[in-house]
Amino acid sequence: MARRTPDARPSRMPPAERRRQILEAARRLLEFRPFDELSVESVAREAGVSPGLLFHYFGSQRTFRQAVLEAAADEVLAHVRPDPALSPAEQLRAGIATFTDHVTRYPAVYRAVTRLGAAAGVRTLHRSARATLAGWLHAALAASGAPATPAVTLAVSGWLACTEEMVLAWLDEPTTDRAALEELCERSFHQLIRAALDDEDQWLLLSERVTVRPAEPPAR
Repeated sequence: MARRTPDARPSRMPPAERRRQILEAARRLLEFRPFDELSVESVAREAGVSPGLLFHYFGSQRTFRQAVLEAAADEVLAHVRPDPALSPAEQLRAGIATFTDHVTRYPAVYRAVTRLGAAAGVRTLHRSARATLAGWLHAALAASGAPATPAVTLAVSGWLACTEEMVLAWLDEPTTDRAALEELCERSFHQLIRAALDDEDQWLLLSERVTVRPAEPPAR
C-alpha cells in the first residue's frame, strides 16, 4: 500500500474534519495490520500529517486508540440500526448480515473491542454497544407482542454474547461459509426466545407476528 508523505504544513481544516481524516486513515491501516500494531507514527504517515498534530487532537496513543474503537463502534451501530420499514425478522437478518460484513472487513477492530476488554474504556464501549443492540431487539420483540419477562431479557443478553463468540470463533477458524454462520446466528436467536417464553402457543403467535412489516395488518 502506498505511503503518504506528511506535509510540513498540512492544509488547514476544521478540527472535526481533521479528526475524521485521521480516524479514517487508522481504519485503512487496520485492514492490513493487528490493532496492537497501530501507532501514532504509522497513522500520521498514512494521513499525511505530523505525529505532533495527531497528539494535538488525541492527546496520547492510548486515547487515540480508544477514539479509533469508538468511531468503529459508532459506524457498526449506524449500519445495523433497524430499518423501521422491515419486519422484526427481516431486521434481525439484515442486522446479522451487516454486522458480519463489518467484522469480516475489520477483524482487528472487532477483536480489539472483544478481547481487550480489561481496559476500562474498552469495556465501557463494549457494554454500551451491547446495550444499544439489546434495546433494539427488545423493542422489536415488544412490538410483536413478546412479554418483557426476565427470561426474555436474559435470552437477548445471552444471544448477543453467544453470537459474538460464534463470530470470533469463525474469524479464527472459518470452518463454514459466511451464509451458514449468519443462518446459525439467526436460528439461535429464535430458539432462545422460544425457550424463554416456555409457551408453545405464545411462541407460534410471536413467530408469525415477527414476519409482518409495520404497514401490514398484524397476525391474529
